[in-house]
Amino acid sequence: MILNLMNTKIQVLKTIQSQDEDGTVSLTTVVFKSLWCDVTRSTLKEYRENSGLEEDKENVIFLVRYMDSRDITSDMFIEFNGQKYNIKNIQRDYERFDSTRITGRLVDK
Repeated sequence: MILNLMNTKIQVLKTIQSQDEDGTVSLTTVVFKSLWCDVTRSTLKEYRENSGLEEDKENVIFLVRYMDSRDITSDMFIEFNGQKYNIKNIQRDYERFDSTRITGRLVDK
């Protein structure tokens, strides 16, 4: 893995339930983790391989260090360039344990 290509900062967001003094439960989005990554776009071949992805929406691949991504799950979001991306696929490198590839799809507004 080439570490000098990880020059983009992203934030992993998590939605949690919070309860106030009155007992009212509300959903709050908080920053779970800030990471450095390498950002690429999906190719047509990757669209076909990952049939769960929709071609009409922007799909972005975030390559992050393995140690930073161990506790990231698919129910979280990624904030990149002021936009939110759903995490659709997480591919961890269990052979060398150096990187994790996270595929995100742009959230509808």
